[in-house]
Order: sequence, then C-alpha cells, then structure tokens
Amino acid sequence: MTEQMTTVAPEGGAAAGNAQPNVGENTTTSTFDFMGALSPEFKNHPSITKFGGDINKLSKSYIELQSLMGQSKVAIPKDENDGVAWGLYDTAFGVPDTADKYDLKAPDGVSLTEFKELMKANHIAPSVAQKLLDAHLGEFDRYDQAMQQQAQAEQAEAEKQLKQEWGAAYDEKMQKAAKFLEKMSGSKEENEYFLSKIGNDTRFIKFLARMGDSISEGTLGGMEGQVQGFTRTPSEAKAEFDRIMADPNDAYFAGVKNHRNDMAWCREHNQSYVSEQERKERVAYIESLMQMMG
Repeated sequence: MTEQMTTVAPEGGAAAGNAQPNVGENTTTSTFDFMGALSPEFKNHPSITKFGGDINKLSKSYIELQSLMGQSKVAIPKDENDGVAWGLYDTAFGVPDTADKYDLKAPDGVSLTEFKELMKANHIAPSVAQKLLDAHLGEFDRYDQAMQQQAQAEQAEAEKQLKQEWGAAYDEKMQKAAKFLEKMSGSKEENEYFLSKIGNDTRFIKFLARMGDSISEGTLGGMEGQVQGFTRTPSEAKAEFDRIMADPNDAYFAGVKNHRNDMAWCREHNQSYVSEQERKERVAYIESLMQMMG
C-alpha cells in the first residue's frame, strides 16, 4: 500500500505547500549553525570557533581574505642568505641592482660611494636612502657650525686676555707674532694650518711674539745680518732687494711712499701698521741685504 502525505492548510489560509506571505509581513532569517556539519579537527580549531557558528561571518572573512590575496605581496626573507626572497623584496621596494645606480643628491665634493654601498647591502630603498643622507649631512653641518662658534669664542677670549696683559703694545706684538710665523712657515698653506690648530692659544701667540722681539733685537742666531736676512747668496740678496724696492707698500717706505705709519689710515684701509721701530728694522734689513750683495 502506498502511503500518502496530506498537507493540512493552516486555519484561515491555503495549504502549507502553496502558502504565500502577505505583503508587508515581517520575515526573519534564522542563523544556520554549520558547526554540526564539520569534522572534529575543523570544528574545534580556533580559526573556526571564533565565528560562533555564524556562517555569514565565516563567508565575510573568506571574501576579505581572497581580496587580500589578490593584492601585491612581499616575501619575507628567512635570513640574509635567502637570495630569492631578497630579490623579490628589492624589486617590490625599488632597490637598485647595484650601488652605483642610487640617484642621490648631495653637495659638490661629497663622495657617496661608501654610503651607496651601505644602502645596497642593507636593501634600503632610494627614497629612504636620501632621507638618511640628508640627516647625516645635516649633522655634519651642525657640527661644523658648532666648531666655528667655538673657535670664534676662543679667539675673542684669547684677544681679551692678551689685551689685558699687553695693553697698548697689543697691536705691535700681534704683528710681530704674525710676521714671525709667516716667515717660519714653508708656505701660505702651512701658515694657515698652524693658525687653524693653535692660532687661539695665548701661550702660542706669546711665544711667537717673543721670537719676533728676538729677531727685531738681533738676538736670535748671532749676527744681525743672519737674523734679519737669514744669510743669502749675492744673487738671492739682490732678488730680495729688488723685490722690496719695487713694492711701494713695503714697510721700508712707511711714511714715504705709503701711509702704513698712520694707525688710523691702516685701520680704514685694512693694512698692517708699521711702527717706527719696525721701520728701522726694515732699514737695517735692507742694509744687510746690500752687504750680502757684495
């Protein structure tokens, strides 16, 4: 006998199989608990249990994961020897193939060879490398400015101390110190080097001034001609003599062909002052040159 199923219509309506909801009638969507359909190895996994049996949350999470997987990804190198992963990393961040291909901006004269090699070795992107370089150069600028300010402060302090000690003789002694150092230096560059190293040291300046006084007084090295002319051959003495005679601004002509015996004029025209004693010393020097010329 074949069993028949009878559909009973709800009271006041059509059969259940043909029932249609009334327009405007509120409907609700029940949450399907998919957990019961999972095997134990998945059912109890933390990545599944966090959805609390809500299949809609699971679906949303899966869609978002798929979206992320469609975007560009960067491989994480296992260690420094993971060449393949590092190659992908460099490509993703625009790290050049070789250090010399870094296009970095720096002041003229600044060598970037070692810096570029360091950036390449550490897989640094060019934009980041430029920022690091700017910060590095900025530190040097600040250090240089600090050193200049310190040198200026030391110079002012040395000047103050020497003026207190020497009084009115300050200008004359400073000129003797400068002349002695210039004469003892092998070149202009060497003279500037000495000044940059110990030019603000009051002990050094006073030593130079004492040596300048010794030369002026003819007490350094014996004979006056040797001190002031440093013993030249006749041809060397004549060359020096001719050079001085051709220079109207030389101390020998102070008060005659130039105004270097006038301190106010010297300050106004940025010229070194020639005292009467210095002019006499210059005359004696010329006479020693004439003696050496024979």
